Amino acid sequence: MDANEGSKVGRALLLGTGLLFLAAALLYDPHLFAILVPSWDPTSLQLEKLGRVRLGFAAAGAAGVALAELARRRPALSRWLSRPRIASALLALLGLGVPLALLDGGLRPFVEPKTTLYTADRELGWKLVPGARDEYGGVRIEVNSRGLRGPELGDAKPAGSVRILWLGDSVTFGYGVEPVESVFPFRVAALLSERLGRPLETVDSGVGGYAPWQELAWLEREGWRYAPDLVVVGFVLNDLTEPFSLVRYGGTGEGWQLARAAKGQLDRWLSSSALVSFLREGNARLRFGRDVQRGATARGTLDVQRLVADPDAPMWQRSWRVTESDLTRIFAAARGHGVGVALVIFPYAFQLGAPGPQPAVQRRLVSLAEREGVPVLDLLPVLAARRASQPFLDASHLSEAGHAAVAEALAGFLVERGLVPPPMRQG
Repeated sequence: MDANEGSKVGRALLLGTGLLFLAAALLYDPHLFAILVPSWDPTSLQLEKLGRVRLGFAAAGAAGVALAELARRRPALSRWLSRPRIASALLALLGLGVPLALLDGGLRPFVEPKTTLYTADRELGWKLVPGARDEYGGVRIEVNSRGLRGPELGDAKPAGSVRILWLGDSVTFGYGVEPVESVFPFRVAALLSERLGRPLETVDSGVGGYAPWQELAWLEREGWRYAPDLVVVGFVLNDLTEPFSLVRYGGTGEGWQLARAAKGQLDRWLSSSALVSFLREGNARLRFGRDVQRGATARGTLDVQRLVADPDAPMWQRSWRVTESDLTRIFAAARGHGVGVALVIFPYAFQLGAPGPQPAVQRRLVSLAEREGVPVLDLLPVLAARRASQPFLDASHLSEAGHAAVAEALAGFLVERGLVPPPMRQG
């Protein structure tokens, strides 16, 4: 190949690469993408990522076309491209790098990188990082300076206000719901403030993966400093099944939250790559399928289904013993501080379509609360009645419609049971 042919090949490679990236940018138009993938239901965060990828493809395409045109106009650059070593290097770079760049960039909107929201804690296992901001569950999450979701709070309550402290896991945290005011603890505060004519403050201490043993430890270590008027314990059925996979209880796991936590900025950056993410999670994909989190959730749901089917089976006796002890200790701690306490039981989505009497697992939790003299609300009937509005995002996490239904039921429950002060008198 002579120099003239070599320069033509180099220009053709640059032009072809540029046009390929420009075509990819056109393909990643959200409207066209929705037509090509009808089942796609993007979050606002995915749309933002899609826009960034599209912009990157367009920039790379424009650069390729511009370089090809520059090489055509500048003989010196054209001769440089025709050098055998340069031409071979360009061919190898574009032949390998372009497909990888297109594949990695194209998949990035659908990859959730490792999170910076969680860090290890010797006593609690893990906790939220104060001041952290990151994506999690497909939405943006902000953590305040106290390591809680929601507005900044001081230890002292404003005069005349009522403060409710919510204990719970990712359901109470509001996994998958971006506007914090849409998460049920904050919705309850808004509803009650309006009904009672007095300010209410929410302390949402929900943390993904927490079980009663962690909620009790956090309450004793940090919770009482907020001087709550009421403590509400949110109980999800996997509180009985998941803790025993942890090293603390003889298992081998460190918890999903720590397993998905970035170990430094390099780890975070690498995990945002679709290709690196696939390679690093290869083992997890073999165990759980293509969607690691959904696969893990499916396994957890199977355990809960077994629990619901036979809650008195020998395999669950230790779970009941430990969990009931932890709940009882939370109730006793609240009484010891002269603070009201209530228990709220969250069902799993699969329970909504099962007609009949209250499931045995819910009955046992209700009986525990009643023996302890603790007001209890089973949300299964509430969410079953709203099944048509799709109250769940997945097996256990509430959608915004689910949070709205739960908030309405909880606000009525707290007023009916006298757990919040009566409405302020006017005039």
